[in-house]
Parts: sequence; structure tokens; C-alpha cells
Amino acid sequence: MNHDPRVLVAGATGYIGRNLAVALHEAGFRVRALARDPRRLEPIRDACDEVFVGAATRPETLTGLCDGVDAVVSSIGLRTLRAKPTPEQVDLGANLNILDRARQAGVGRFFFVSVLHAAELAQRVPILRPREEFTRRLVDSGTGWTVLRPTGAFNDMGEIFRLAGRGAGMVFGDGHHRINPVHPRDIGDLVAASIRDDTRRDTEFGFGGPDTYTAAEIVELAQQVLGRRRRVLHIPFWPVRALAAALRPVNRNAAGFLTFFGESLRRDMVGAPIGHRRLADYFAALAAGTDTESR
Repeated sequence: MNHDPRVLVAGATGYIGRNLAVALHEAGFRVRALARDPRRLEPIRDACDEVFVGAATRPETLTGLCDGVDAVVSSIGLRTLRAKPTPEQVDLGANLNILDRARQAGVGRFFFVSVLHAAELAQRVPILRPREEFTRRLVDSGTGWTVLRPTGAFNDMGEIFRLAGRGAGMVFGDGHHRINPVHPRDIGDLVAASIRDDTRRDTEFGFGGPDTYTAAEIVELAQQVLGRRRRVLHIPFWPVRALAAALRPVNRNAAGFLTFFGESLRRDMVGAPIGHRRLADYFAALAAGTDTESR
């Protein structure tokens, strides 16, 4: 590359995407952020060298999206508990629209942020299947690709912290399942390094943060930071399964996320450790009210 590398961040208004944009900008890349509503980029406006206004689910709004772009990073994925849109429209359709624009523009690299063990979990968690279908099509696209499979982001652990702050220290099952959650800024650092030295091309990479905890230890860490030591309650998995089954006929999205939640908590979610940002520091920032990227 004989110019400042330009990277398109798709999903830049979400928690992971915002942090990706900031990390890439700080690493010296020119960041083009895709946003349906550019006002949602205000918290990271200084990190967005360019803003492309368009909707990933509407291909007619994406003309020129990838022109002059060296790499695309997409963290687009369904996040709503509402019945619409569907994962087929977002996780598969929206990402395919971006991939089509990337191929037309001759973009050399496409990074997709997925989920650790999603290929295996998709057998029991239908909401993950559109993401895995997109992964298959990306691999077969002829574009240089990297599928990033993080364990879980810090903001997911933030929900545990907020429950602990309300005096609800709860874990599902025995609390022995392990996870090493990762800060999305560290994911952005990984992408920046992978672009510069061309590593992890045409590979999948499952990873997490530097520290591994059991579910019970995460609750205990939150209580320690808050200075509130209470007994941790153990909740059985069956209410989650029952609620998912009840919701499935009326709201497939909500049922799907509950099913994913239940299945992911029944196994270890531990990937290769990367980065340096620690969950204890994230919890301390939440307690102090200094974290601005937790939602």
C-alpha cells in the first residue's frame, strides 16, 4: 500500500464496531464508517475520517461504499429482541450486501466478527445459522478473508456487573463454566496488526482476553469492585429453556437469543488469549462512571 490504508467499518454504531473504529484510527488507518444514522457516530466522530450514510440491509443505498477501500471489517449482526428484522436479513443479507460491494471494488481483505464455537453451537441454536451461512459464502467468495471468533465482549459482562450492583449476584448452573472475555478495542488492535503484516489471511481465529474466569468468579469480581459481598445464587437452566420455547412461536429473535444464552453458558468459552485490557479495570470504570463505550 502506497497510501494511508483505508478501512471500512460496517457496524460502526454498535459497541464492538465503535471500538474497532477507534482502534483502527489510532493505529493510523483512515476509517470509513458505515451508518444508517450518522448521529449515532457522535461518540466516536473524531475516529471516523469518512462517514458513508447507508443501510446495510438496503443494497440500493450502498453504491460506492467500498470504492478506494483496502479492507473491510464487519461486526454487523442482529442485536434486537424485537421480532423484526430477522437474522436472515441482518446477519446474512446485510453482510452479503457489503461483501458484494467489496468484491465489485476489488477490496483485498474482509474481516468478519463472528462468535467462538458458532459452527458447533448452530446445530442447537438456529439464530446462529445465518452467520455461519455468511461465513461459508465469505470463504467461497474469492476475496481474502479472516473470520474472527471472540468468546464474548466486555459489555456482556457489564450486564453481570449491573445485576451485582442491584444486589443480584446470580449464575446459571454450577457456575464452573469458564470464559475469557475480550475488550473490542483489543479486537481492533488485532485487526490492525493483521492488516499490516498480512497475518491470519484465509483463516478463522478463536480468541478471548488475557484473563479466564468461571462464571461465579466474574460475579465475585463485580462484587469486589463494588465493595458488596453477597451470596451468589445458582439458577437452573430449565427456566431459560422454558421461556425460549414459550417465545418461539411469537418472537423467534428473543427465543433465539435466550437459546444461545443458555447453550453458551453450558460450556467453556475460552479462546487464545490476546490483548492487555482487563475485566477488573473495565468493572472499575463502570463503577466510577468513566466508561463511555459500555453500551
